[in-house]
Amino acid sequence: MRNLYLIRHGKPQYPDEHSYCIGQTDFSLSMLGHLQSVLLHGELDDKITAVYCSPLSRAMETAAHITPDLPHITISDLTERNLGEWDGLSFDEIRKRWPDIYEARGMNPDYPIPGAETPFASGMRFSQAIYEILRSSEGDIAIVAHTDVISSYLYLLDSKQHARQYFRLPCGSYYHLNTDDNDHVVLSDLTYLLPHPDLHDELCRMLRDSVSLPHHVQAHSDAVTELACHFCDLLESHGYFFNKKLIRSGALLHDIARLQKHHTKTGGDLFLQLGYTEISQIISQHHGLQKTILNEAAIVFLSDKLIQETERVTIEKRFAESLCKCNSPEALKSHERQLKQALDLQNMIQTICHMTI
Repeated sequence: MRNLYLIRHGKPQYPDEHSYCIGQTDFSLSMLGHLQSVLLHGELDDKITAVYCSPLSRAMETAAHITPDLPHITISDLTERNLGEWDGLSFDEIRKRWPDIYEARGMNPDYPIPGAETPFASGMRFSQAIYEILRSSEGDIAIVAHTDVISSYLYLLDSKQHARQYFRLPCGSYYHLNTDDNDHVVLSDLTYLLPHPDLHDELCRMLRDSVSLPHHVQAHSDAVTELACHFCDLLESHGYFFNKKLIRSGALLHDIARLQKHHTKTGGDLFLQLGYTEISQIISQHHGLQKTILNEAAIVFLSDKLIQETERVTIEKRFAESLCKCNSPEALKSHERQLKQALDLQNMIQTICHMTI
């Protein structure tokens, strides 16, 4: 028996805020898509001996993240279903140009798209590719492809016990299937899985690298991490216990969206979508706590305010230098609130530990 992982690529980067109908239109991964792909690496890398993928960029980029130390093998028949005249268009445009067909597909998702490959044809194409891959390979393997063609394939294997839409996969998720002794795919549990690996240091650094976080930002995050863990140890020695592993992961990742606008909210939203709620809370609060209470988010927040680039500084110095960036009354108010929170937290820890920190 072999293990077969059918993976949908990470989320692609669309040209704008609209949703698009993308079959064989070639979009690269978005920031979220890169992060999803690294999480797939954390979950599957040590379980597979080979990765095969569609030739579309979003699949190849996902495969490269999953097994950075293994070459991924591109197979043309693993590509997404050709969606004909709709391929690459926004759904807003499709709704305007084909209102009747658009409405019909709302009732029946398999209603024909003008010029599109049929679900049956794409499922058979994909099935033949899987057969050839299993016949010519050994061990447990991953296939990185697309939701439409994967769902069409599984629909054929399932003997139509479920509707084809039942098998659709969210971006960055996968099905874990098995084969029998003759390398025929066996369907058992048809619940898709979302990766949720442990965020150890190496994986956190891979996540940062995947979004091209600059070296100086990563160095700052590392310095914040060491100080936050020091505070955690110090508080533990005085009978106050916190989740050090959460603090460490949150600190390593707190500036993950530093290159984006509103980076605390953006980073928090990304990790909320990835399923890491506690990490999301740390990231989203490192420029202002919801409440001034001593918890994991507060320890990372304070540590961030005591590190400028990679150097330890006083809270007063850090905030004096950032004051010039406040170019609106709202920004000034936020600055004053953060300063008070940082000083209050510093006083809390100093009172608990009976020492200057």
